[in-house]
Amino acid sequence: MGRTLQPYSHLVDSVYERFSKFRKALRKEDRDSFDALMMAARAQLQVGVMAAQPNPFDSMAMSMMIEMHKRIIELEKRLDELEHSSGA
Repeated sequence: MGRTLQPYSHLVDSVYERFSKFRKALRKEDRDSFDALMMAARAQLQVGVMAAQPNPFDSMAMSMMIEMHKRIIELEKRLDELEHSSGA
């Protein structure tokens, strides 16, 4: 008999579980970014179903994405401030 594959949603949950200690070690603002990224991944479950299983480049990639997410948020705030101050 062939092997039974886990549903993709279970794989996403298991990744979150694997990163639970990583998440706890993050600063509060980094945890918020981590959680936002995990929510984004969960929101794209259908896309993930069609993709191959991820390469375990996990902690490095997650760290990079968290930092990028923080920078995006900072830039969005600065853009909002500039738009409001210019009367746009």
